[in-house]
Amino acid sequence: MRYFSLFTGVGGLDYGLEKIGAECVGFSEIKKSSIAIYKRHYPDHVWYGDITKFPPDGLPDFDILTGGFPCQAFSLAGARKGFEDRKGQMIFYIADILKEKQPKHFVLENVKGIINHRGGKTFEDVMKLLNSCGYEVRVILLNAAHYGTCQNRERVLFLGSREDYPKKDVERKDDTKRFRDIRDTEGPFKFPNITERMENKIEGKLQFKYELIGGYDRIGTLTTQFGCGEKLVWERGMWRYLTPLECERIQGFPDGWTEGESDANRYFALGNAVSCKMSEYVFCEYLKGLWW
Repeated sequence: MRYFSLFTGVGGLDYGLEKIGAECVGFSEIKKSSIAIYKRHYPDHVWYGDITKFPPDGLPDFDILTGGFPCQAFSLAGARKGFEDRKGQMIFYIADILKEKQPKHFVLENVKGIINHRGGKTFEDVMKLLNSCGYEVRVILLNAAHYGTCQNRERVLFLGSREDYPKKDVERKDDTKRFRDIRDTEGPFKFPNITERMENKIEGKLQFKYELIGGYDRIGTLTTQFGCGEKLVWERGMWRYLTPLECERIQGFPDGWTEGESDANRYFALGNAVSCKMSEYVFCEYLKGLWW
């Protein structure tokens, strides 16, 4: 099976496909540091650049199209401008590729917020657009915390096939993991300079407060901020940020996956990634017997 990867990041969705022996015929990503990380692991994968710049008819043939298309336009954490946002318009470039190449299947990932954006109108529009490309589309909602990670990260997956296929319920596989299972005990650790405002956020005196993480806790969704969000861990009598290693483990990547880049770029890449554990479940288990 051959696949083409869009909005690849550092390979979260690719991770599950590689597990089943699929062959990547090309990928598209625009952030240089993420491309560098991805290429260190997949040096033979061909980079096609920006999705808005290459013509679909110039792509090789493939069986499945994947992509975690930009979610900022639909996220509860963002301005929610939807299709008015340039990032929200990437779905139309995806549709152009689907119409031109007509792969057997596609798997597209986005935030849960896309379901109720504009009172559900955005979701309806996306479904109609994907249906118009010639696909039977089903949607599943997964939480990374149910697939062997300590992170609460809910994501919507659009599953498209050229032919109808049986309905199948999702399963919880492993919801036992907590922060203590992935904690970095060696560091190096980064300790923020605690200002008065930060102190108030730690103590919950402001509307938006820090997430304080203990060993028995699950962790809220990682973001692209430094430290992967406003999350702090108590270490040596002080509050510290999550380490890049912890964020790799939280997202299900092997240790050291993002090494070689600055911490800021590593945090961005990991906060932006699709959970490897979720990807592994979708491609290795859920779709098995449905599409292959």
